[in-house]
Amino acid sequence: MSLFRAANNVNKPSGTNEGPYPINRSIRATEGPAVRIVDRPRRRDRLVWLGLLVALFALVTSSISGLAAWQAMKVSRLVAMTRVPAAAGGHADAGTGYHVTYAQEPLKVQVGCSAVLFMDLDEPRSNADERVSDMRYDSRCGTDAPRLSLGPGAAAGAEVKDLDLDAAGCERAIRTSPIGPGGSVQVRKGAVLCVLTAADPAAMALVEVTDVGRTGTAGMRATSWKVAG
Repeated sequence: MSLFRAANNVNKPSGTNEGPYPINRSIRATEGPAVRIVDRPRRRDRLVWLGLLVALFALVTSSISGLAAWQAMKVSRLVAMTRVPAAAGGHADAGTGYHVTYAQEPLKVQVGCSAVLFMDLDEPRSNADERVSDMRYDSRCGTDAPRLSLGPGAAAGAEVKDLDLDAAGCERAIRTSPIGPGGSVQVRKGAVLCVLTAADPAAMALVEVTDVGRTGTAGMRATSWKVAG
């Protein structure tokens, strides 16, 4: 009896070895470089963050530069007033002027509870001799705020609200709203005083309280003009 083997695929084209379920059939990849689709969005995100960081750095730098320029302008303005005519009706003669001797000089106060410290504005000097002092700092204990008053070496003074006053403006404030006998000013950040010294020649000083720390601690800065005839 004859045996016949049936072909795997009667419709298979001649000349091919592939069956309906090829085992080792090779698949050709698409030609061209392989590209990961997720790479481009990640690169865009990094570029966006880099741009934001650069913009933030530029903003901070410009803000710091602007603040430094503003401070420098204030100092230049004070120094530039080397001779400011006296205000009309002031105590000086018509030809009297003011000459800047120092600008925004720091003064540090550091004393104990219920203590007194004297300051000389002609030099300037903190912890000066009482007999030549122009301002007196009285420290308080507990919740009482410290006080500033005129010293024996001061001729007159006034508390003002405008830090940008010149010497003539201080003279006007002393003439119109002086600190009376026994008067004092609370030591607080931002307080500003004008003080006319009794030295020869006299000096006009503008004093600002820049910070107030714990009991008996405060920072100030002063600008002074010498009164010249």
